[in-house]
Amino acid sequence: MWRGEPGADMPDGDLADDLANEAAAHRSALDAVELAALVAAGRFHDALPIARAAAGASPLDEGAHALLMECLLGAGRPNEALEVFAGLRGRLADRLGVDPSARLVDLNATILRGGHEAAGTAAEAESAAGAEDATRLLPNRIGLRAAPNPLLGRTADLAALELLLASSRVVTVLGPGGTGKTRVAHALGDEVSARMPVALVELAPLRSGEDLIAAISSTLGLSENDLTPGGLTRARIHDARQRLRDALSARPMLLILDNCEHLIDDVADVVSDLVFASPHLTVLATSRAPMAITAESVYPLPPLAIGDDGSPAIELFRARALAVRPSVRLDRGEVERLCRTLDGLPLAIELAAARARTMSVEEINARLVDRFALLRSGDRTSPERHRTLHAVIEWSWNLLEDPERAALRRLCRFPGGFTAGAAEAVAQWGEIGEVADALEGLVNQSMLSVTENPEMPGLRYYMLETVREFGEEQSDADEAAEVLVRTVDWAERFSREAFDDFMSGRQIVAAHRVEAEHDNLLAVLRYAHSKQLARAVFTIFPVIGGMWSMRGAHSEVFTWVPRLLELDTSGFDPEDVPGDLLASAYVLAASHMAMGGKPRAVAIARTRLRRLLATRTDISESSRMYARLLLVPGSGRGLARMLAKAVRSADPGARSSALVARANLRENNGDLFGSESDARRALVLAEESNDSWGLAMVCQHLGSLYAQSASYGRAIGYYRRSAEILWAMHLYDESLQVRGFLVAALIGAGRIADARAELAALAPVHSGAASSGASSDHDLHNQAALSASTAEADLAVGAVDRGLAEYRRAAGYAGDLDGDLPADPFELMVVSGVVDAHVLAGRPEPIAELALRLEAGAVARLGSRGYPDLPQTGAVACAVGSFHIATGRGAADRALRLLALATRVRARQDYPSMRLDRHLDAARTVLGDDVVAAALESAQGASRAAARLEILDLLVAGSS
Repeated sequence: MWRGEPGADMPDGDLADDLANEAAAHRSALDAVELAALVAAGRFHDALPIARAAAGASPLDEGAHALLMECLLGAGRPNEALEVFAGLRGRLADRLGVDPSARLVDLNATILRGGHEAAGTAAEAESAAGAEDATRLLPNRIGLRAAPNPLLGRTADLAALELLLASSRVVTVLGPGGTGKTRVAHALGDEVSARMPVALVELAPLRSGEDLIAAISSTLGLSENDLTPGGLTRARIHDARQRLRDALSARPMLLILDNCEHLIDDVADVVSDLVFASPHLTVLATSRAPMAITAESVYPLPPLAIGDDGSPAIELFRARALAVRPSVRLDRGEVERLCRTLDGLPLAIELAAARARTMSVEEINARLVDRFALLRSGDRTSPERHRTLHAVIEWSWNLLEDPERAALRRLCRFPGGFTAGAAEAVAQWGEIGEVADALEGLVNQSMLSVTENPEMPGLRYYMLETVREFGEEQSDADEAAEVLVRTVDWAERFSREAFDDFMSGRQIVAAHRVEAEHDNLLAVLRYAHSKQLARAVFTIFPVIGGMWSMRGAHSEVFTWVPRLLELDTSGFDPEDVPGDLLASAYVLAASHMAMGGKPRAVAIARTRLRRLLATRTDISESSRMYARLLLVPGSGRGLARMLAKAVRSADPGARSSALVARANLRENNGDLFGSESDARRALVLAEESNDSWGLAMVCQHLGSLYAQSASYGRAIGYYRRSAEILWAMHLYDESLQVRGFLVAALIGAGRIADARAELAALAPVHSGAASSGASSDHDLHNQAALSASTAEADLAVGAVDRGLAEYRRAAGYAGDLDGDLPADPFELMVVSGVVDAHVLAGRPEPIAELALRLEAGAVARLGSRGYPDLPQTGAVACAVGSFHIATGRGAADRALRLLALATRVRARQDYPSMRLDRHLDAARTVLGDDVVAAALESAQGASRAAARLEILDLLVAGSS
């Protein structure tokens, strides 16, 4: 027992720090219990001091602030509760770029209305917050757009398609353009999303089958980044198709592929492969032609029924006509005749209804009869309904003003939709004096649709693929050439602005903008490369390539780098391409070629980067720092000196980059305090500059540092903050990875209920991949981490058999040390945890072979040929030493020496079963307190480097 602060009377050191941290954790737990009791008893005034302290200690913790608001409301101080919400909302926006959760917003709204939301216990509040976080897997609706108006006449079709989806793995909705296939697919996806995730991928913008895998992966937000403990970010070049297989195997899901006809053979190949490899996947496709694969069921989408008053086609025309002119006279016979003339095609009916603004139904019918008479005397080789639709679009085209026609011809080149600003840049010239008026006219004539995204300012305009095809047919060569020039100029200007946003602390906005323009930028990048437009390529690639890299789509970058290096940039000056963009392009090139094992390409990129740094003066210090890191020799010579100088740079960006690099280096060398110091300094800089990506990475690193030091309570906040920022940037896969590490930290901190809530949300991913068999490194790491966390949760509640079995599954996912050398350090960490857990449970025999394999293979993996990571080396030493002490195999002194040296190299303790104190206690039980104390005292004299070398020598001796 202490008076005052526990440990305050002890000398500085690890023991005092551990004691203070342990005491703080107990104090926090007691405060939570007291707060829960006071709130449950309705004693809000007494609860307020504790609630204020909890919120003050965690300025971004929504659960703590919700409790404080409830206490203030219960104490009759609603205005103060509203101020708490306003303050938290401001901090979340400033630091993370996100809004408060729906739960907190609802509570604030209740207070504003003068209501009183019953306050639950603190435990309930925290569980609610945890449950809300736990529901954040990938969004249940990806790519689905809200319906602009009710879908009429498709109830039977939707029901039939639902039945087909229940019995068939692949369903293709067939029909010519204008039958409403896309609208039906969105509606069906909306219904299905209530019970399983749905992702809709628009294939109309694609011009080549080679982009199909990338388009699906990009829509799903799949990543090749491995944010495994022990490093800020590890990325690999994975097989993109295998990565997609693994992701779609994770849980039941509906994948909708819209507008497949122009890539039908490639789509058939990919879909056939995916449904074979992903037993939980169902695919819905829309196309003008079937895939002709064995898994496919075809549903020809009929035109809308025409008949009695109230039939779908008549109702559609009636609704749309009344929307444009409420006073329109709708004679039933005339409307029916019109719908029959239009073959019941929804798009044709909607376009015709738009004419009701200035014409009667009888006049519309007369014009249609004349037009079809002309049409049928022309080309009779196209299908009747296609000719009908073409005629209606042509009629709508002829009714447009000249500026509106010009706008449609010019804007149909945007495959991914466009903003008003993009339309102005590309289309506002010649006969178009004000593009906004032309856009309004096209929307009024139903030639454009409009959407609004709450995460981005302004409207976005989309053109149906059928209308885009028509628009392209109307352009002459001179206009098309001018449009291409202007589109390239727009893409270059957009890329420069987005790059500046990213470098200037507006990363979340930049990420969302680039995400929205991805298809357009990629189309321009392809065109620029085909025409050898080096300036455009080197302006656009750093932006779209940077987004691919952040999202882990490294295969995309890897594919583009050889094309990039074909182009010569030696004659560029700052007016052509800014130095930071050029440097970023070559940094992406060099780093990805190194990952892909392409030494010649790496040499080319490094040579050009070196020349760039020597000749250009418009490169920021931050960009120079990244470039210099890539130019360090493979031996690492000069790196420490360079970083020591850079961390004192006057430029915040360069200082931050150097601190992050040195934090990672120090962690690998076992200097956890130095790594923490650098990471904390980088954290401050990231917060000051609003560097969201840097903040997420540094928070993940700090969470990993604290977790591997067994300071699990301190790791939780950093892991959670990192996951939230990544989610806000739409980096969903990375966010889920970090949440997996969060689970282990929650268990280590004794918050089993919260950990279970997270695991429950992640369980579909876990069990789905387990049943289908993940196979890429990325997914296997995720599965290994989830299995290890699940095992720890079981062990924490006494389910020993189940927990150890789950840990053995984790070893299988991690590779059982059977992979090629050098192995990833994460594999070693998981296997060490498996051995540790069995030793502490008193059941080492089931993993005896694995433990011996760990001992035999660790030197190759952690020595000069492998990955020289001191904390990982310590984790292996702890596991092997503890195993031999528990089983009595081998020399006890060697085993104890391994365990003692593990404390010197700061062995990783990411999972509770890896805690050094538990293994030392187990050793004391077998060997006695004095023997263990002597071994620890003897090890204190060894430096970290010497301890690492001795551990490797002892492992060699034991395995020989």
